[in-house]
Amino acid sequence: MQLEGSLEQFPLRELIEMAVYSSVSGVLEVQVGPDAGRIFFRDGLPQHAELSGLHGVDAIGRMFAERNAPFRFVADSTPVTPTLWMDPWEIIELAEHQARTWSMVRDYVPVPQMIPILRVPGPTAASLAGEETRPLLAAIDGRRTILDIAHDLSIAPIDVCVGIASLVQQHIITLAAPQQSSTEAAEAPIREVEKRDGFFERLIARAIEEERRKSEPRQSEPRQSEPRQSEPRQSEPRQSEPRQSRGRHTRG
Repeated sequence: MQLEGSLEQFPLRELIEMAVYSSVSGVLEVQVGPDAGRIFFRDGLPQHAELSGLHGVDAIGRMFAERNAPFRFVADSTPVTPTLWMDPWEIIELAEHQARTWSMVRDYVPVPQMIPILRVPGPTAASLAGEETRPLLAAIDGRRTILDIAHDLSIAPIDVCVGIASLVQQHIITLAAPQQSSTEAAEAPIREVEKRDGFFERLIARAIEEERRKSEPRQSEPRQSEPRQSEPRQSEPRQSEPRQSRGRHTRG
């Protein structure tokens, strides 16, 4: 069984909690812009997460920055290479903390696969940039992506994105679109897997059904017109009048 919905209806934290409580195995996919973020569960425990080249908590943190993105859950027991080893609640706390930072930089850095390019000569850029972003400037060559720079400098991707966003705001650099192959890989849909009903699926389905029922009173408003069906009862005395007139005619 495949389930779909919106994070506006079911926040990501609640979805992860329900997956943990139900000991589900499967993939929770969240659409983030053009890319699809995925969290893989095994017996209710988050095993791996990926989004736009990000992995683990970094990927989940970026997903938490979305508030009304569509999601879907597909039951699956295929093993994956783990990138998450922490307690689920610790993962949630760290991801929510990162989400606040991602919310501030995502307008300037849509995806960390983008390529930063200098808009001014190197010496001018160094004089304009702050001391904390100069190491990033030295790594910008117009070919490496933000993720490449983070890897080469051994800096967390989110911290590199913060520095890159600052340089973009200062008009020191611009960002080029990522290579098509990287984007296509990120946009690849979840493979078709065996779908099955489980506690998690039933839990989500029940919650969705309850949301629909809340809106039913509005849909049932036309029922207020039912009195029209009772009009024949009001007209019954009119049908009996001819019988009374026949009786009077016979007596006469």
